[in-house]
Amino acid sequence: MPSSKKKLSLVAATAFAVLAGSMTTEVAAKNKTGAVVGGLIVGAAIGAAISSASKHPTTVYVGKKPKPKPDKWTDSFSPKSGIRCYPVQHACYGSDGAYNANWTRKVYAK
Repeated sequence: MPSSKKKLSLVAATAFAVLAGSMTTEVAAKNKTGAVVGGLIVGAAIGAAISSASKHPTTVYVGKKPKPKPDKWTDSFSPKSGIRCYPVQHACYGSDGAYNANWTRKVYAK
């Protein structure tokens, strides 16, 4: 099996020969059909050479999955029993789930 460089040089030589032949036909007959057909043949040959030259590896290596980042919305702390403060929200809530403005001000006031 020829190497990629040999394939490309073979395609280039073929393309030159086809174009040279089509140009003489065009000049002699004043017909553009030969040039069009030659161009299509050369384009197909070059496309085939390029597509076969770019081989992708079949082996794919996959590393370990990265650890997920901690969820900021579930992080909380309790400055006092019955009170939960959430840093993402900059807010504190009582044990019944109601917003506690007093503790929010104490913890997050600047």
